[in-house]
Amino acid sequence: MVLPTPLPSNPFVEVYPVTYRKSHSRVLSCLFAFTLAVAVTASASHEKILRAFTTNPVEFPSSGLISDPSGNLFGVLQGAVYELSPSASGGYTFHVISTLIDVGTYAAGNLVRDDAGNLFGSTRGGGLNGCGYIFELSPPASGLWTLTTLHDFDCTDGQTAGMTMARDVNGNLFGATQVGGTLDQGVVYELSPGPGGTWTYQVLHNFAYFAEGGSPEAGVVLDSNGNLYGPNNNGIYKLTPGAGGTWTESAAYTFNSATDGDNPHGDLIFDSSGNLYGTNTTGGLYGNGTVFELSPASGGGWTVTVLYNFFGSDGALPAGGVIRDGAGNLYGTTQFGGAPNNAGTVFKLALVGGVWQKIILYRFGGVANSDGSIPNSSLYLNSKKLFGTTPVGGNAGCNSGAGCGTVFVIH
Repeated sequence: MVLPTPLPSNPFVEVYPVTYRKSHSRVLSCLFAFTLAVAVTASASHEKILRAFTTNPVEFPSSGLISDPSGNLFGVLQGAVYELSPSASGGYTFHVISTLIDVGTYAAGNLVRDDAGNLFGSTRGGGLNGCGYIFELSPPASGLWTLTTLHDFDCTDGQTAGMTMARDVNGNLFGATQVGGTLDQGVVYELSPGPGGTWTYQVLHNFAYFAEGGSPEAGVVLDSNGNLYGPNNNGIYKLTPGAGGTWTESAAYTFNSATDGDNPHGDLIFDSSGNLYGTNTTGGLYGNGTVFELSPASGGGWTVTVLYNFFGSDGALPAGGVIRDGAGNLYGTTQFGGAPNNAGTVFKLALVGGVWQKIILYRFGGVANSDGSIPNSSLYLNSKKLFGTTPVGGNAGCNSGAGCGTVFVIH
C-alpha cells in the first residue's frame, strides 16, 4: 500500500487517507479506511543492518534475539538457529550454529537460555509426527553444538508450538501450542528435567474455544507466585497451580475491541510491581492496535490502561509485544504503518508528566530501501541499542524480490 504525500503545512502533523489490510491466524484479511490527523514525534535514531539473509530454506528470521553474558546474540530462522558474535571492529560475525531436523518445520519464538549456555526452542511442525517438537542446543567444548529433541508433539498433546517458553528456577520449561490437544484448541504444557538428561512432558491445560478463547497466540510468562499468563483469542488467560499438580484456567482480562484493542500477540512482560504489558494487533480507537498495561486491582482482577492507540500512519498491527528499560520506557515494533512506505516502525513509549508519549525511532523503507520490512518479533535492548529482526525485506534479490529478512540495530 502506498500512502500519499502529507497535506498540511505543519511539520509535526501528518494527514493521510489510509486503507490497511491485516492478516491474522484466524482472520485472513480485513480492511480499515479512515482519515486521521496524527501528532508525530520523530527522533534522530539510525538503523544499521547486521545481516540481510539471502538463502532458502533455512533463512527468514522467525524470532527476536537473546544474548549471553559475552554479548553474543542468538536467534531462530525457520529451519536453523544462528549466532551473531561481536567483533573487535564493532561489527558482528554471523554463523548458523545448528540446522534443525527438518528445515521446513518453521521454528519460531524466542530462544530460552539456561546458566550453562544451553538453548531451548520449539517448532510449529516437523518431528516424528509432523506436529512439531521441543529442542535443546548444547554449546560445544570444541566443535559443533549438539541438537537434542526433548519432546515430539503427537497432536493430541499439542501441535504448532513455535512460541517463546518460560523457564523457572528449577529448570522447568513452560509453553503453549496454538492447536492440538483434547479439543484441538491448543494447550499449555510443562517440560521438566530429570536424572540422566531425561525430560518429562505434561499438559497443564487443554483449551476450549467458546468458553476460554482457545488458540494461544504467544508464549507464556511466569509471575512471582508461579502463575502462568499468556494471550489467546479471548484476551489474557491465567493458569494457577493447585494441589496435586492441578492447574486452573481463568480469564485474567477480556478485551473490549473498540476501546482496549483486540487480538493480543507477542510475549507479555511484567514489571517489578506486577504490572503486565503487551500489544493488541487490532482494535482500539482507530482499529490499528494498542499497547496496554494490566495492573492488579484491589480485591482481585486486573485494571486495563491503554497506553497508546495506533493511528496507522504512525504504525499499525503491533505483534511483537514490548520490552522495558530501567527507566520504565517501553519499546516495540509495528508490522505496518509508518508512512510513507507502510513497512512498519520501531517505537518508544515514554511517561512524561503522567502522560505516555510515543516516539517513532525508525520507519522501515521496505523492499525498495533494503532495510527490512514488517517486523513482528520482540526487540532486545543492550547499551542503548535496540536489536531486532524482520521476516522479509533486506536483499531484494531473495524471495522473488520480497527479501529474506534482516537483523538490524537501532542506535
